[in-house]
Amino acid sequence: MSNQHSTVLFDALGPKGRRKVALYSALSALVVLGALAWAAVTLNGEGFFDQQRWVDALDQLIVENTYIPGLLNTLEAAGIGCVGAVVLGALVGFGRVSRFKAVRFLASVYVQFFRAMPVLLLIWIPFTVLNHLGTDINGLWYVVVGLAVYNGAVLAEILRSGVNALPAGQAAAGHAIGLTHGQVTRLIIFPQAFRNMLPAVLAQLVVLLKDTALGYIVTYPELLKMSYQTAGSYPNSFLQVLLVAATMYFVVAYALSKVVSLIDKRMRRKVARPAKAAAVPVAADVDTGA
Repeated sequence: MSNQHSTVLFDALGPKGRRKVALYSALSALVVLGALAWAAVTLNGEGFFDQQRWVDALDQLIVENTYIPGLLNTLEAAGIGCVGAVVLGALVGFGRVSRFKAVRFLASVYVQFFRAMPVLLLIWIPFTVLNHLGTDINGLWYVVVGLAVYNGAVLAEILRSGVNALPAGQAAAGHAIGLTHGQVTRLIIFPQAFRNMLPAVLAQLVVLLKDTALGYIVTYPELLKMSYQTAGSYPNSFLQVLLVAATMYFVVAYALSKVVSLIDKRMRRKVARPAKAAAVPVAADVDTGA
């Protein structure tokens, strides 16, 4: 079969198939546009687009006392959580590829257990238990620990996959020249695996940023919690206040996603760039007297 008319997974569509796809795409677009038009008309009837409601939602007091502090708290929790997740992910990830069976077993139990747990429970359960014990801890740490523990398990699995994706000959070559297992892992395996898994790691950290919104369950004053509390004082602009907060989440997450894409492209270009040939000095002619 010609490569021009097929792909790896399925045959290319013929004229009839392309017409069907175009028709279904047009119908889907009409349905979506119709739903959006209905929503716009309904919201307009409720006064959603009234200018004053948006002016209230963007009032200077709300911006200074809600959006900015809430965003800073969100970024603080995300930043500390990212550090904790990367450290845990590295430790558990290396445990997953350890030579010792007991270490691999313990690391595997950690990954399987915490990946299966909802992040909300990892934040709420310690909060509930410690509150019953009378312990007074800042809500920030419940959020940070929950995010770090969960995302550390995810990053550990990403690390394990990145290491196992490398050809076995890479480690064998290191052992052949006398390197220890630790040196092979640190000098040969990890640098290559890191390049391969970096986009996935950064994408998971973007998810971690958005999961900081779960801090509302422990009354941590992140962006969503503060916006929701403020919106209650502006019943006519309740939805507008929350939509502004949602837009801020989108802008930050989109900016981080673009950074991830940029780093991924730079890493790919760096790997694909051909190595420069080393200059070989030309031996000077020797007068032999012949």
